[in-house]
Amino acid sequence: MISPTGQAGAAVEDRTFAALRELAREAPVEVRVRGDCMAPLLAGGERVRVAAAHLYWPGDVVVFRAPDGRLLAHRLLGYRLHGGGLALVTRGDACAVHDAPVPLARVLGRVAAASPGLAGRAAALGRFCALALRCLRH
Repeated sequence: MISPTGQAGAAVEDRTFAALRELAREAPVEVRVRGDCMAPLLAGGERVRVAAAHLYWPGDVVVFRAPDGRLLAHRLLGYRLHGGGLALVTRGDACAVHDAPVPLARVLGRVAAASPGLAGRAAALGRFCALALRCLRH
């Protein structure tokens, strides 16, 4: 979980999130990591810069607003159809299960310092394919 720098609350209100999204489209915004779901890549208390992108690729670490209002930083595994549109399939590196589908409207941006190489993107895509195969088998 992350929080906008300088804010103590865990949940981000709708208007605050909309303002953060607009700022992230103009220039990177700084947020503070809370928790260890992306350890060891991102440590609790670390400040990271988040910038909006036109396209997010498997392997990117994206920041998004969870249904409960918290901001989460998790790795993008791939995309799926959800609610009539595309949604991101994400999972924290230290988490056992993937997250609920993330609509594009809930994405703040990509963590700038966590850009994966080709091997990292391939690993994320492999995890997504394994997840898709498990879903098809059930």
